[in-house]
Amino acid sequence: MTLDIKVLAEEAKKGCLSGKTIDAIRNEIMDAMAGIKRKGIDKLVKYMQGSDFFTAPASTKFHGNYEGGLAAHSYLVYHEFDELLTRHGSDLPSESRIISGICHDFCKVGVYRKNEAKRGKAPVKPYSFDDEYPLGHGEKSLLIISKYIEPTIKESLLIRWHMGGYDQNYEINSEKVKKLCSEMVFLQSADRIVSSWCNV
Repeated sequence: MTLDIKVLAEEAKKGCLSGKTIDAIRNEIMDAMAGIKRKGIDKLVKYMQGSDFFTAPASTKFHGNYEGGLAAHSYLVYHEFDELLTRHGSDLPSESRIISGICHDFCKVGVYRKNEAKRGKAPVKPYSFDDEYPLGHGEKSLLIISKYIEPTIKESLLIRWHMGGYDQNYEINSEKVKKLCSEMVFLQSADRIVSSWCNV
C-alpha cells in the first residue's frame, strides 16, 4: 500500500485520517526504518510498534490533533527534511535523515488521552495532554531514542534542538549548534512547513 501525500493532506485538512491512510503511513515508516543498519534498531522499531506512535495525535488543538497525527507529522517532516537536504546538496547520511526526521517527536508517545464526549456533545479538544515524565521536548525524544540506539552527534543535535526558537534555551546555544550541525536549519524548516503550512 503506497501513501498518497495528496490524500493525506486532504484528510488532514478535514481533521480525520482514514484507516487506509494510517496503515500506509505505518508501512512507509517501517520501510524507512528497515533501511537502518545499526545496533539496537530492531528494539527501537519494536518500541514504536508497541506504543501508540502510529495512533496518537501530534497535539491537542494545533496541528495533527487527530488519530494518526503523530505518525503522519513524523513521516512528512522526514520527507520534507530529506528533500531540503538533497536540494541543497547536503551529505548527511540517509540513516541520519530517517532517525532525525521520524523520531524527532518521540516525546509525544504515550502522553495524549482521549477526551470523552459529554451529553452527546463532542469535546472542544478531542485530546488532553498528560506527561507523566516531563523531561522537556527534544531532550525527552533524544533520551527515548538513546535507550535503543546510539545516535550520532548530528542526530543528537538535530533531535534535541529541532524546536529552534520555540525552546527558550536555544538562543544561548544556537551559534554553536549551527556550527556543529548546519543541517539544523533544514529540520527546523521541515517541522514548521509540515505543522504550519500543511497543518499535520
